[in-house]
Order: sequence, then C-alpha cells, then structure tokens
Amino acid sequence: MSDIVTNVKTAGVVGAGGAGFPTHVKLAAQADIYIVNAAECEPMLRTDQQLAARYPELLLQGLTQAMEATGAKEGIIALKAKYQAAIKALEPLLPPQIRIEILRDIYPAGDEVITIWLTTGRR
Repeated sequence: MSDIVTNVKTAGVVGAGGAGFPTHVKLAAQADIYIVNAAECEPMLRTDQQLAARYPELLLQGLTQAMEATGAKEGIIALKAKYQAAIKALEPLLPPQIRIEILRDIYPAGDEVITIWLTTGRR
C-alpha cells in the first residue's frame, strides 16, 4: 500500500457525497484517468471553487499523488465555466498530464456520472 493510501486510511477520510465511501479504497484501485469533480452540482455550493481558487498548488499536489497511487496517466479537473477565479489560479500551474475540463453552467453538471461522461466521453 502506498504512503498516501495508508495515510488516508489511517485518517479515516471518506467521501462527502453522503454515502461515506472510504477514500483509501478509491486510491488503492487502478485507473487510467483520475478526475477531480470540482463542478458543484448544487447551485448554492461554493466549496470546490473556493478551494481551487485559494489553494491551487495543494489541489494539484493532491491530484498528482492520487494519480501516482492509482497509476493514472492523465488527470482532469472538472470546473464549471463560471468558476473563473479557480480556472485562472490553476491554468498557469498545470503540468502536461493534467488538464482542466470546463463544464457548462447547467444543472446537473457536477453529478458524478454526468461529469465522467462530459470529461472523458465514457459512459
């Protein structure tokens, strides 16, 4: 088990989507693409866009570590077009293997199934 998987498991980190799915299970899996879904589905939420705008280096560091743990060769950060502060903070810092996917400002952009389809074309 990699350091990040062990640390996340020890810390008890779980997803914020309501089901409380253990994050270490996701990090221990293998993936060719790792997606950061920062396109909040609920119209009143601002957490993801604020974190991306204020702490872009930490977001990219975490994504890079998640990619290493899962073996992903590509990282995608899904953001809605209206999150301009986050986009502007991240763009100059992006390494070649990570890209931003700009989603339309519509509901339900941000839903995990919709986000996977919009960012990768996969269903």
